[in-house]
Amino acid sequence: MKAIVPFIAACLLLSGCATQRLSSTPIRSYAVGQTLRAPVGSVLLYVQTGSIETVRRWVGIFNSPDGWETSTRPTLDYVRKELLYSGAIGSTIELNYREFRGGFAAPAFFQSVKYDLAQSKIVTFQNFQIEVQSASNSEFIGKLLRD
Repeated sequence: MKAIVPFIAACLLLSGCATQRLSSTPIRSYAVGQTLRAPVGSVLLYVQTGSIETVRRWVGIFNSPDGWETSTRPTLDYVRKELLYSGAIGSTIELNYREFRGGFAAPAFFQSVKYDLAQSKIVTFQNFQIEVQSASNSEFIGKLLRD
C-alpha cells in the first residue's frame, strides 16, 4: 500500500506535463458579397481548412511564472489557401495563389495568373468569382460573387 501512494502521486504530477489542447478555431477571411480590398503584394482573401490550436505545455515554475507555456500551432490537416494581388499593367492584373499545409509553404501549390480586364471585369480562379471594381499598381478593390 505504501508503494502505491508515491506511484499515484507521480502519475498525477506527470499528467500535468502533457500538452493540452485549449482551443481550435477555423478561419475564413471573406463572405460572399463582401468588398475585397488589398494593396499590391497583400493577401486579397484566404480560406483555411483544419485549424490552429492553442496549446499549453508544462515547462516548470522556473521557466514560466505559472509553470505553463502557451503557444499556437497548425493541426496536421491544416491547409491555408491565399489569393494575393500583385498589381496591374495596363488593363491586365496579376493574382498569385499559394497554399500552406501543416503550417509550411507547399512549393507545388504556387501559381500566378493574369487577367485582361478589357475582356471582362469578372475574374474566376478555382471556385472564387470576383467582380473587379478597380485595380491599379497601388490597390485592388472588388466584390466577391462566388466561392
